[in-house]
Amino acid sequence: MNKPAIRRGQSLVEFAVVALVLYMLLAAILTFGHALYVAQGLQGAVDLAAREISRTPLPAVTTFEAVLNDGSLDDVYQNDLLVFDLDTLGGQSFFEDIVPDWPPVNQQLAAVMIVDRPDFDGDGTPDANLIRYPGALLSDPSTPTGFTVGIPLVTGRDATGTETIRWVPVVEEIENDANQDPFSVDSPQQGIVALRINYPFQSASMSSFQPNVAGPFEPTVGTRNVASDDSVNETNAGDRPGGLIGQPLLAGENFAGTYGGQYGLGAQGAFGQTVRPFRRVISAQAIYRREVFAN
Repeated sequence: MNKPAIRRGQSLVEFAVVALVLYMLLAAILTFGHALYVAQGLQGAVDLAAREISRTPLPAVTTFEAVLNDGSLDDVYQNDLLVFDLDTLGGQSFFEDIVPDWPPVNQQLAAVMIVDRPDFDGDGTPDANLIRYPGALLSDPSTPTGFTVGIPLVTGRDATGTETIRWVPVVEEIENDANQDPFSVDSPQQGIVALRINYPFQSASMSSFQPNVAGPFEPTVGTRNVASDDSVNETNAGDRPGGLIGQPLLAGENFAGTYGGQYGLGAQGAFGQTVRPFRRVISAQAIYRREVFAN
């Protein structure tokens, strides 16, 4: 009677395959589920912002940037609240004691903020304890925390994965060369609130790869985007809302994290390298006609 052949390692191979598939499914569920949650929250926030601004008494002939910067919209939205220092809480709760006193749009955005403990000097210990809006953490002495946030929009990558970026604000007016300053009543649009809120969505469990020129369904494993802040090209450095803060992408065995680095493009360990996380900038838009004007 023949004995059945012994297949050594078969169970281990099967487990490895199943574990890989399960990880990919879990990563996809967490990543895209979070993206849908963020998109829904942003749409509610931008709709609220446009509606409230349209009903705020403001000069008929002015620009959105002017009223945002002069404090006229502080009851609706404040850039200064994009970063909050958790060490100032004392015994309070951030969401129960702090957020309810914020302007309504900042209250909406608080639900999609992240906890960040950046290591500026690379010694392996956090130098700040923050909850903030995602993006690049920048220095700004005019804010209560000394920090603000800018969003780098990646407009291109070279063969090595080095990024070319354009800075965009968290809240911006929708305009182009043929549609300048639609907020003012003397514009062709005769006074509309056209807003966009941007959110840099980056995954903690998925890495970034360059597309395969052979086709959308071709393998991309060999074209991962290696993380490096040394040669990032800023096309509009003058529009950056604050100063760059040197954050090492890798300090010892500690990676800068999903939103780490001086450009906020993140770093994670994969394939024995420091690579960029999967990233997309989510934008939500809303348009309302202005209803109330001030002298």
